[in-house]
Amino acid sequence: MRARKIFNNIILVIGILCILYYLAMGFAVRFGQSLLWLWPLMGVLFTVHWAVVNRSIKTGKPVPLPKWAITVCLILIVIALLLFAVVQGFIASAASGKPPADLDCIIVLGAKVNGTQPSGALSQRIHAAYGYLSENPDTVCIATGGQGEDEGISEAECIRRGLTALGIPDSRIILEEAATDTASNFTNSFSLLPDGASDIGVVTNDFHVLRALWTARELSDLNFYGISARSTPWGYVHYCLREFCALAVGVITGEFHF
Repeated sequence: MRARKIFNNIILVIGILCILYYLAMGFAVRFGQSLLWLWPLMGVLFTVHWAVVNRSIKTGKPVPLPKWAITVCLILIVIALLLFAVVQGFIASAASGKPPADLDCIIVLGAKVNGTQPSGALSQRIHAAYGYLSENPDTVCIATGGQGEDEGISEAECIRRGLTALGIPDSRIILEEAATDTASNFTNSFSLLPDGASDIGVVTNDFHVLRALWTARELSDLNFYGISARSTPWGYVHYCLREFCALAVGVITGEFHF
């Protein structure tokens, strides 16, 4: 009984942490970001679980669910956790890969622009692109990303401004300003590649490298290499959850093939 109480209290703590994390990410970044609602949802589910079990412990009555339903739920949770752990291993592996030197071109994927300034994620991508371009002077860059309704300039233009401010010549940067998602980032950029380009770097945040590479390889037979931009540790938690969901949907819908 004591072990059951301790485990149930741990469930409550996890639920509270999920809700606190949602609030922290909302205020630190924005509440409208993709799939952030999963955190309060998990927080509510954990809290409800705690309340049901806590009532059972206090009254001595069994949980109002058949044993088979509880068993099925536990099996599904274990399977989901195992799949999540495996996918996170693939995400971490893709993010840690080192691109070869002297790639023909790098494609910098756009991200949110706040007015005319890059968001944290886009700033990280700009600096990762700068690091590669400064070490490989013959590599050209395609900055890709359109302009959203709440953005003062296109994501591509924001990338260009960031790179030129850091010292990359404007002549090395090609703009693609119509893309609205990762797939169109690539399809629009392919027509802008230098003649004969076959080795392409993909600059995006660490948590996104795996899905970006999968997308690129579904769309083209060119050689793609990830160039990882390190994200903040506290943001990485949510973005890895989001990537897990996006990858799962992609596999289920046939967007990605193996």
